[in-house]
Amino acid sequence: MSRTVDVIVPVYGGREELRRCLASLVSNPQRTPYRLVLINDASPDPHIPDDLRRFAAAHDEVELLENAQNLGFVATVNRGMALSDTNDVVLLNSDTEVANDWLDRLVRAADSDPKIGTLTPFSNNATICSFPRFCQSSPLPEGWDVASLDAVFARVNAGELIDIPTGVGFCQYIRRECLNQTGLFDVERFGRGYGEENDFCRRAAEKGWRNVLCCDVFVFHEGGVSFSDEQAERVAHAQEILRQLHPDYHSLVEKHIRQNPAQLQRSRALIEMYRRSPRQKVLHLTHHLGGGTKKHIRELSDWLSGEMDALVIRPVEGGGARLSFGATDEAPDLFFSLPQMYPQLLELLRRMNVGRLHFHHTLGLETCLWGLPDDLQLPFDITLHDYYFINAHPSQTDARGRYTPELQAQTSSYPLSVSIEEWQANQRQLLEKAQRVIAPSAWVVKEFERHYPGLNYQVAWHPDSEAHMPWPEVRNRYTKDRPLRVLALGALSPEKGPDVLEAVAVEARKQGLPLEFHLLGYAYRPLADAVIEHGAYSEADLAQHLQVIQPDLVWFTALWPETYSYTLSEMFLAGLPMVVPDIGAFPERVLNRPLTWVEAWDQAPGQWLQWFVSIREELAVAGSESRGWLNQPVPRETENFYRRQYLGDTGPQAVAEAAPLDDQWLKNLLQQSRRAEGSQGRLSRKEQLLLYLLTLRQGRVGRFVSRLVPVNIQRKLKRRLSRKPIHELYHK
Repeated sequence: MSRTVDVIVPVYGGREELRRCLASLVSNPQRTPYRLVLINDASPDPHIPDDLRRFAAAHDEVELLENAQNLGFVATVNRGMALSDTNDVVLLNSDTEVANDWLDRLVRAADSDPKIGTLTPFSNNATICSFPRFCQSSPLPEGWDVASLDAVFARVNAGELIDIPTGVGFCQYIRRECLNQTGLFDVERFGRGYGEENDFCRRAAEKGWRNVLCCDVFVFHEGGVSFSDEQAERVAHAQEILRQLHPDYHSLVEKHIRQNPAQLQRSRALIEMYRRSPRQKVLHLTHHLGGGTKKHIRELSDWLSGEMDALVIRPVEGGGARLSFGATDEAPDLFFSLPQMYPQLLELLRRMNVGRLHFHHTLGLETCLWGLPDDLQLPFDITLHDYYFINAHPSQTDARGRYTPELQAQTSSYPLSVSIEEWQANQRQLLEKAQRVIAPSAWVVKEFERHYPGLNYQVAWHPDSEAHMPWPEVRNRYTKDRPLRVLALGALSPEKGPDVLEAVAVEARKQGLPLEFHLLGYAYRPLADAVIEHGAYSEADLAQHLQVIQPDLVWFTALWPETYSYTLSEMFLAGLPMVVPDIGAFPERVLNRPLTWVEAWDQAPGQWLQWFVSIREELAVAGSESRGWLNQPVPRETENFYRRQYLGDTGPQAVAEAAPLDDQWLKNLLQQSRRAEGSQGRLSRKEQLLLYLLTLRQGRVGRFVSRLVPVNIQRKLKRRLSRKPIHELYHK
């Protein structure tokens, strides 16, 4: 059937987004005859009217309308849809980008069934039509442009449609017969925008029209450009009106979300992206506890984004693991019940052309995953983020949270069920097969060589050092007319020294010394008010916090040999004087740094207090001129290791013409995954009890009791009730 389509673009704000939208429209010619209707809804941007006039003058297919006053989205698109009583329409937001033969495919889909009233393509920001995550917005996947991603959808989902309860208005195709029968958008009820397309789709459905997701088209959507300031209020108002007009609307949407009927089409596209990418595919295996290990994987993925596609496997308590398609928290994932679904996991990794494995941690990993290198016949690395491989104890500390090199004296939160000899024999099987055992500091190699000599160790500082070195100069801000402000940072578990921090702060206050002790972060228990606590912080707002606190000296209070310390890197960037312990990575990383002191980690509080008093005098006369950090240390053999050596010299991989995915196999995999994930359940009674105890601990009585209970007992109780991180329990 021959059709003419009106592509209607209402314009209000977002000049740069509009420019990209129009460029994408004219640079992708279509076989379908169409008229491009641009409507300036009295844009407050003085440049946009002239931009539109110049564009319209240069393109014959453009019809430009200009509202004398701002009418709002609903009335504006109604004006565009009323221009013809025969043409189908596409309502296209001005912050979208299209590619390839996008309109031809929408028309082809509309022609496949005369009862299709509306069609919506996939997008990165389209609620129930979103990709890669269902009902969540996201940027374009790293390394992909709109045209390449749209081509993937066209290839793997050709001609496929999924019925949906409502279309999504960023890009909505409407058949003219449906529009004539259903009527225009409801200006009276939906005013200036939001909810009008949902109402239209439900009215159309009541008249027998289908609303469908067009699975072989992808359109980029920036989102929230035109009405960003008013968005939340408008959405809430629209939802209430929809509830009144269509009582079943929300239940239909909720049912659609539960069923997730387009999961197959999303998964096809996602897997095809990995199969078609010329970048090296690296599977990272780690624990589920977050922290520095999680940060390193994300950082590594970002640092090598042009050369590496990251996949991440994390264990799930109760058995199984999640395979994430990317290193971010927002990355889509797939649940595997292990070891039952191990063969399916192997097959999926093969089909995605994974070329290297990287073990970052084995805590919680099912033992079958140790077999991946042999079963896939792939090289692999191991990074030593802590000391878990030695005796299942990440921090080498005793029951008091203090460092001890004697293995028998160390107390782990993960007690061994076998002897240390058996444990190390098992770990050695994995360590000895690794192509490289990567250590983030020389101290780590020294410790591991005591137990695992002869491995191919390589000292390589994390990519943040590669990104930021040379580190900035150091500046002294202290003047003697006020107390010395000492700052500790981070999430301070017992081995990170909050008890020492508290003891020194309390004694300083008791003696009336001109010293202030601050904590930016939080401790494992409430601290005395002699420590000025500023709460948790994110890396993004660290500089703002430092501006408020104005610290003179940073104190790393660690009582265990940290293997690297991202917090140390953050303070290098801040250019602050600091004192660090003489164990772990600290001494080698601060070598030659001015206004930086390396002190014995195990000093008593009284000794620390004397040291701070003396260093206050030293800083008071040190002057405020900036001091450059000369001869900055770096592991010479592995300088810029991640940029130059990590992936080798293979360069971009040729994209093999792999056989198409077996649809039935993929359907079975997704069904198994959903069933297995559903059996994981919600919070157990023990987890509910743990959350109750944590809530009690925030009260006055709970704070008092928590100080009386030894921390190792608190930890054992927490582990007995749940091994999940606390944040996972709160978000269940």
